Amino acid sequence: MNKKLKWFLQWTLFVIIIIAFIFIGTRDFSSKVVIDNERFDLEYPTVSKDNVFKYTNAREVYSLFKGGSAIVFMGFPANPWSGPYANILNEAAKENNIKEILYYDFYEDRENRNGTYQSIVLALSNYLPVLDENNQNIYAPTLIIIKKGQVIAYDDETAIINGNIKPEEHWTNFNIELKKNAFASMFQEYLKKD
Repeated sequence: MNKKLKWFLQWTLFVIIIIAFIFIGTRDFSSKVVIDNERFDLEYPTVSKDNVFKYTNAREVYSLFKGGSAIVFMGFPANPWSGPYANILNEAAKENNIKEILYYDFYEDRENRNGTYQSIVLALSNYLPVLDENNQNIYAPTLIIIKKGQVIAYDDETAIINGNIKPEEHWTNFNIELKKNAFASMFQEYLKKD
């Protein structure tokens, strides 16, 4: 075989192998990447797939208190009040042109007494109920709206309902409309130009 032909074939094979490695290294091999709104729909089946929720964590929520702005829904799927609340919140957001609401599932952080979670509790201490032994915690569902690092709206009304009332008993059409109107007012304040 000609020396030039052999050299050309070796370099061609080398380039093909490099391209193959680049392709394999950058390819996403997961069977399906679940985007946030679809993931949220899986955890909260009463909320449509076409929802405005984006997952976040304690660190990102806490960073909002240092000058950030966002609407944050805090809950967890095992809480029976979180799903109906999220559904009403999603509908109100879409009716008021809110494109994104951050979702923080705080359950594990609260159970583990995560330090960043504790910092969020401290930042919200003026809003949280004080229980026996002066303990404060976030309860589900809770909505906070932060603008330029300041809490401009806070809602945990259904998180602190006492008694044996079930979510489906509480969320009558009248109460749903009241909550949507309350959310609309909060959203308007959030969207208002300074």
